Amino acid sequence: MDIKFPKHPYHSINLSFAGIIFLIFLYSGIFSVEKNNHPIKSACETIIGKPCQSTGLSRAFSEIVRLRFESAKKYNPYSLKIFTFFLIQFFLRFFISLLIIKFPQHTYLIITSDAILAVSLYIFCFWEMIT
Repeated sequence: MDIKFPKHPYHSINLSFAGIIFLIFLYSGIFSVEKNNHPIKSACETIIGKPCQSTGLSRAFSEIVRLRFESAKKYNPYSLKIFTFFLIQFFLRFFISLLIIKFPQHTYLIITSDAILAVSLYIFCFWEMIT
């Protein structure tokens, strides 16, 4: 039995994004606050010399995957919303691909709706951090 992956480029894009998001979650699970072993340090503190809005996100994500939400908020107050964005996007990538497979005649509508939803979710989850 030969399993064929759909040829629409959007499936490749979705799979790539889901893979990147999975790697973010994996990174958060491997490295921890307790061990203080995050290999990627804050670029703002290194370059500018002071913390920026994204400082502490790696540590906060590590706390979130361990279900330590209050601790995560201490490392970065925006972390829960930002993590939620990535979590929703992870599952949405698979759902959108399934919709395109099931309803190929509506591919344009599905992709347009996905783009609008993704941008809206991004604005909602990142708004406080980017303003």
